[in-house]
Amino acid sequence: MMEQPFFFLLEETRLFGMWHLPRNSVSSTAFLMSHPFGEEKLWSHRVYVSMARALANRGHRVLRFDYRGAGDSSGSSADTSLATHLDDMSMAFEMLVANQPSIERVGLLGLRLGGAIAAVFAERMTGDSRLANGPLILWDPVMNGASYFHEQLRSNLTTQIAAYGAVQEDREALRARIQKGGTVNVDGYEIGQPLFDSCARLDLLHDGPKQHQGPVLVVQIAATDKQAQRADLEALAGSYPRGVCMRAIEQPFWREIKTFYGRADNLQRMTLDWLEHERV
Repeated sequence: MMEQPFFFLLEETRLFGMWHLPRNSVSSTAFLMSHPFGEEKLWSHRVYVSMARALANRGHRVLRFDYRGAGDSSGSSADTSLATHLDDMSMAFEMLVANQPSIERVGLLGLRLGGAIAAVFAERMTGDSRLANGPLILWDPVMNGASYFHEQLRSNLTTQIAAYGAVQEDREALRARIQKGGTVNVDGYEIGQPLFDSCARLDLLHDGPKQHQGPVLVVQIAATDKQAQRADLEALAGSYPRGVCMRAIEQPFWREIKTFYGRADNLQRMTLDWLEHERV
């Protein structure tokens, strides 16, 4: 396997990318990976790298990239939105197919908000046969953008308590600040009105039947086998013509937890076995 970092341009924005390329047998299906938002990207990074390497060792060409305002890409998270994330993914897709011309199918893999973005992107690209028939892998995707970002604001309240000993601005005040054009800092990432409002309209479950024709894997990541199966994820999988929902027993590695996650063994194995079953 070979790995190569590089930068590519989207207008004046410089996006960071990382190739993971097999040395020998090469599959006709490549993968584009969509990372989570904010601190969730940081904590899940090693799992993502491990998964990219596992795919490359299986013969797939893989492109990981950083959305603008994240990782090593330029820009500020305060200026991002669902639309800019989709533009970034579109540019990364074009970079992938331009540099790997023998690719016949492109699969998408996304975690948390990155999974939701991948799902939206797949629906927008149903006219491109390379993506329309490729596998779509959604690891514990954010189902409702409004609920997700309200939880992000709750994290800011926790920071206020740690810093000041009390909550000085409640969630209503934080939302009002965003709506007036300000930003709210969550673990070092600025959330502005474009991202907050655009993701508030994101609702994977109630967007109607999906048009993506490729195989779809929706994974619930559960801390224990006693955790109930999530009906919303099962319903999401059922909205795809070829969707299936599975459950992987893993700790929530996208958060700051005591266990160091260099690789999510159960999740990775389940995903690779599913690809094998789908003959990808």
